[in-house]
Amino acid sequence: MRIKKGISEKNIEELIKYSNSDERIRKFTSDGKRFASKKSFGEWRKKKREIYSLVDEKENLMGISWFGKEGEGFTLAVRVYGEARGKGLSESFLSETMVDFMKSGEYLEAKNKNWWLETSVDNLAAIKLYEKLGFEKFGEGKSIDKVIFRRRHDFGFEKNL
Repeated sequence: MRIKKGISEKNIEELIKYSNSDERIRKFTSDGKRFASKKSFGEWRKKKREIYSLVDEKENLMGISWFGKEGEGFTLAVRVYGEARGKGLSESFLSETMVDFMKSGEYLEAKNKNWWLETSVDNLAAIKLYEKLGFEKFGEGKSIDKVIFRRRHDFGFEKNL
């Protein structure tokens, strides 16, 4: 498997398929709505997220991560699909792509470089991952089943890669 910046047309179609059929993705994320179709994907892309794809040797989508400026600082997400799930890939995939994004002009020029994300309170695997990467629980999310995590920009895990 390898990481590539961006997402191909083939991978967009696979993303839409996973977002509408993967039970864990449907349970823990808003991807079923966000990536319901090429049209909704296009609308989401207007937020100007930087996307990274995790692909296999045949260029099949195994995961995505994305980053972007939103609210107070930057937000992010990571997803791992199909055969790649459960193999411990999320941590290295997210940390490698996060480090790469932190080299971008968008990040370097920002006044507030802190991070935040929202996840489901019962998505224990994601919470464990985020805590490993220096995120701390900050408060309740938009709904009762969501929680906000934040991470200071100077946490420093990227120096250990």
